[in-house]
Amino acid sequence: MGFFGQFQVRIDPWQAEYGPELAADSEGAETGASVLEDVDVPRPLWRPILPAVAALPPLVFVDGVRRIEARIQIPQAAGVVYGAFGSYAVGSVHIEDGAAAFGEIRVERVVATGSGIELPQAVPVMPGARYRPVHAPEADVDAPLRRIQNEMRQGEETLARALAGQSEVLVVADGPLTFEGAGRGHAVGYIKRISKFYICDPSFLSAVPVGARTPLFAIHTERRFARYSWFARIAEPKIGDSPMSGIVRLEVSAGAADLDAARALADATASALPQFIPTRARDPRAPQNVLPIGALESYLRRRMGDAVLLRRHIETVIRREASRG
Repeated sequence: MGFFGQFQVRIDPWQAEYGPELAADSEGAETGASVLEDVDVPRPLWRPILPAVAALPPLVFVDGVRRIEARIQIPQAAGVVYGAFGSYAVGSVHIEDGAAAFGEIRVERVVATGSGIELPQAVPVMPGARYRPVHAPEADVDAPLRRIQNEMRQGEETLARALAGQSEVLVVADGPLTFEGAGRGHAVGYIKRISKFYICDPSFLSAVPVGARTPLFAIHTERRFARYSWFARIAEPKIGDSPMSGIVRLEVSAGAADLDAARALADATASALPQFIPTRARDPRAPQNVLPIGALESYLRRRMGDAVLLRRHIETVIRREASRG
């Protein structure tokens, strides 16, 4: 019996890049959100806060990227099971005393299948490229992509948690913060694609100048831990831009930072992040996709290897297994 056991794995005729794209940094749906805007300053007294420039701890930006190399189908009596071979990479950029360096990089490869079905063993497709099986309970065509994305997010969390726990750094994790504890350092979630404002009258944000932030507010939801959150403006909108251009939201676990510590983190991020703004010529997601994150994403994509070569080897394995009957 081959790598696929009893399953007749077949190549999906559509190329991998023609599938839907899911935003890896999106906030997702949060139900039952309770927001307290008076936690720091009474809401009627809210004004932009421009923190004094202070010495920063070493900054560590953590992010991940993922990619689909090949889509697959597994015919079953009840219908088609959809799947995908995909890779993801997570890593960090460390910034201290004006110098930046890449930290640990982790590359993983998975073959994800839907409908609760999982392949029986890892699939080696070429030297150094072995895809471990994972599965999703849902049966829709996008379920494997969501599972690969979840694997990547878990990898980001594991790395960010380890970095914050080992040294006195400020970890900036791209996307919503997914863990409560820290350690010797702190971790904040950096939400650059804002889909939910949480506060009443978000138009207040248009008055926040570069390098300033809002007062803190508290967020409690059904599925996640309590957080302190704040908005900051990291760049001035260009002529014709939305007034929300350059506005980002950050959050820290209320269990890992008390109110004073959260204020200090809010001040640190508001004053530090404007230093890392790329031009739109360099990054179309500017200004929110700051330079360390953009550079890390490019580096991680290179470290994942050649997608075309991997797809060819995946197809070879599938055709060889299919020819065995």
